[in-house]
Amino acid sequence: MSTLLYNSDTDIKVERDYLANLQTPPPMGKRHAPYPFHAFATDTVDAIERAGFTIEQEDYAITKDENRLFGLLNVSRPVVPDSPTFGVPALYRPKWDLMVGMCGTHDQSKSRALCIGSRVMVCSNLCFHGDLGNWASKQTTNIAQRIPEMVADAVAGLSDAGRKLTIDFDAFNAKQITREAGDKVLLDIYRSGGFSPSQMGRAVDDWDKCSVGEHTANGRNIWWLFNSATMALKPTGANTNHGDVQHRSTIVYNKIANAPREMLAA
Repeated sequence: MSTLLYNSDTDIKVERDYLANLQTPPPMGKRHAPYPFHAFATDTVDAIERAGFTIEQEDYAITKDENRLFGLLNVSRPVVPDSPTFGVPALYRPKWDLMVGMCGTHDQSKSRALCIGSRVMVCSNLCFHGDLGNWASKQTTNIAQRIPEMVADAVAGLSDAGRKLTIDFDAFNAKQITREAGDKVLLDIYRSGGFSPSQMGRAVDDWDKCSVGEHTANGRNIWWLFNSATMALKPTGANTNHGDVQHRSTIVYNKIANAPREMLAA
């Protein structure tokens, strides 16, 4: 569940090259040092590619006043030889994306920030979160030195995150469970604040019949359960509280990844 949210009334979706044409405003004070949007995006892309990843898709948007940038990068997943499904045909491996989100403003209302995960949300109102890591740097003196350092830290985290998610999701895909065991996990998520009542209903309904066929290639397993739970959290309207969605998605992931063996037993 990765989302770049922008409002067509206030925001413009752009290519990275377009960012090079934007003027960087002068500092707003002695310690304020605006960093060009194009440099921020390119620093991030270059660091990811130097680390051996391939960027499969780039999406960027700016506000019409050209003060805010937000972007989402779809990054190739790492090869993990000791994962449970290494070498298994793609049809039988879980499908997910490794993402990098970025945002920032030219004024002092928001630091330059990066996040990583399989569930990343970036929007023009500066709501921003990645489920596996978040980094930020204020636009003050020495920003030109600190931005590359922050990007390097995030990319180092990207390698670790990609490996962790590959192993976790492949394990989800390899573990068969009964419908009753999945019901227990969903109820535990609900009681822990991971679902609202309506979300709980959607999760149970999807777990009962699974609306996405690709999740069922290996039968009823934890990967199917995980997707039923995360699909129930998908925003359903313009007034969605995206911070709440991210909080609930973290509960879902942790509850499923750490579910006791006895709860998963038939």
